[in-house]
Amino acid sequence: MAKQVIKFYANWCGPCKVYGPTFTKVRQELEGDIEFLEINVEEDTENLSGQYGVRGIPHTVVLEDGKQVQAQSGRLSEEQLKELILK
Repeated sequence: MAKQVIKFYANWCGPCKVYGPTFTKVRQELEGDIEFLEINVEEDTENLSGQYGVRGIPHTVVLEDGKQVQAQSGRLSEEQLKELILK
């Protein structure tokens, strides 16, 4: 799969809870050509959060062919998330 979107979050994180439905809605609209992943930073046994330099959550990373091309910390609106993914 050429493009992937990873959302880093934690269950206790207030902004993550607010961002969750937005991420899900955009995923439902764009899934097919794009793979969406959600990683709980407290259960990140592969240390992907360290690999992608996650310093705050929620944090969204966009990969193309396995390479990071975009990243944004904080809660994004539907429009902001689509723009980040489709750049």
